[in-house]
This record gives sequence, C-alpha cells and structure tokens, in this order.
Amino acid sequence: MKNHLLIGLICALAIPAAHAARMDGAPPAACDGLKVATGPAGKGYSKLFADMLRVSKHAMPLCEVHTDGGLDNLTTLSVKKADVGIVPIDALTKMAEGDASVAGLLVVASLNSNYLHIVTSANGFSLEGPKKFGVLKGDTRTFRIAKMSELRGAPVALVGSAQLMVRQLDKVLGYNMRYIDVDSDEAAFKKVLAGHAYAAFTIAGWPHGQVSRLTQGSGLTLANFDVPISSPYSVRPFSYKNIGVYNVQALAVQNVLVTRPFSGSKTGEVAALRQMLERELPELKDGDYEPGWNEINSFDREVKWARFARVAPKRK
Repeated sequence: MKNHLLIGLICALAIPAAHAARMDGAPPAACDGLKVATGPAGKGYSKLFADMLRVSKHAMPLCEVHTDGGLDNLTTLSVKKADVGIVPIDALTKMAEGDASVAGLLVVASLNSNYLHIVTSANGFSLEGPKKFGVLKGDTRTFRIAKMSELRGAPVALVGSAQLMVRQLDKVLGYNMRYIDVDSDEAAFKKVLAGHAYAAFTIAGWPHGQVSRLTQGSGLTLANFDVPISSPYSVRPFSYKNIGVYNVQALAVQNVLVTRPFSGSKTGEVAALRQMLERELPELKDGDYEPGWNEINSFDREVKWARFARVAPKRK
C-alpha cells in the first residue's frame, strides 16, 4: 500500500514538472517537425502560431519556440534554435547588415502588420517651472503627450522589438529621446504611471493583448504617430474602445514568416507549411481566429527580400 502511495505521489509531482518544461520556451526533445520561433506566450506571434496549429489539425508536426519577440526570433534563427520564425521586415533588414545568417533567411509568406503603440499617461505629467526670484518654488503645470512629435528629449520605455525600431527612428528624427529598455509591457506601463517615462513604446499586431486589457481607469492612453515616414513603414489608424481611443494613427510595419535556407527534407516541410496556409486562409479569415489574418489578402504581398522557392513537399 505504501508503495502505491509513493508511486502516486511521484506521478503527481511529475505532472506539474512536465507542464513547466513545456512552458519554458524550449521545443520538446521529441520534435521532429518544424520549430517555429514566435514570441512570449499569449502575445501576437504566439497567437498566430496557435491558429496555424489549429487549422493544420495537428497533421503537420510544428513545435513552438517562445522568444522575446521579432528581434529575438532573428537571433534564434541565426543560431539554428528554430527553423522558421515570424519577424518584422524592418528588423530583418537592419539585423542582416551585421549577420550573414540573418541575411540568408528567405521569406515564406507575408503576414499581417505590427503596430507601434505609444502608451502614455491619460492624466498627464506635472512639471515644476523655473524658480521665482531664484529661490521660490516655480509654478507647476500639467502637460499631456498626444503625439509622437511631443517626445523630443523625453525619457521613454522600450519593450522588445521597439528597442531597435525606436532607436532607428530617433536617428532619423533627431529627437534625442532617452531610452529605458524594459523586459515587459507591464514594466513599461509602470514606468509611465510613475512618471519615469513619458511614453512606453511596444509593438504588436492589432489588437495588442496588453493594451486590450487596460481600462479607462488605468490612467493610460495612446498617442498619435504624427511624423512623416517612408518604406518599409506606413501609417494606419486603429481603435481601442476599452480605453476610449478611436482612430489613433499608428506606425505599421509588415510581418513576414521566414525560413533558414535548407537543402534537405526540411525544404519540403517548409513548402508544406506554406501550402497549408494558402489552403486554410479562408478559414483563418472567416473563423474564430486572430484578427490579423483578416489583413492578409495574399501571402505573396511584395517585400524587398529574397523569397523561399515553393518546392512541393517530398512524398514519403
């Protein structure tokens, strides 16, 4: 009897451990299919992967590799920890300048767009003016950030891929913003609420999961992107009813599914993944899946990057 109890206790302890192993981002040891680099669990890229898995009806072996997001996906692909991954085209172009492995990646499909969310304080920030007569306390004024161009010289919190994008934008704009790199949206939003950052920059497809969970009592809102921009970017409006923000202008950048250049059997597996997406796009657009699929009219939407050769999968 004691032996049965001991075995049961060991099994009970092993079950949570097994789940923890699947949550840590590493692909299962038994994965013999394509390893797909996505992003943090529950965020945009990971949700797109979950949709792919659903419509494939698990007939195609796909394993998710959790990362910090698009920028980290490029590194993950570069060191061969993933076979395919979802990345924004601007990060792909920039990182390829210093990494031959990234430069050799091939675009399998053009996906939805990512949007730069500029999260700022709904109540504004209080600043004390110059001292009166050199000694007396200056007047206090409150100001609110309503648009990107008001962030010149300001401290800003950057999350994930925004750490590269915003730095590149700032070089062009000459705003000389002061960067605070953080690990999560929650940490960035706390910086804004505490007044340590005037805005938090975070990138995701629409709707952004963390922004969608905010309420009008959260003290946070969104600022407009009001700066002229050129390719590979565009400016599009989005809305978040939950915080009372409608038709705010946002910087958009194309996401792409990329692959490492294979010459063996994985070439056929990548081709099969592309064919499955083509076949299931109507279902992804019509069914209960991520809104980002509805942005896609063609997986062949033009991007300035080398394309994966659509080779038919080999028959076993």
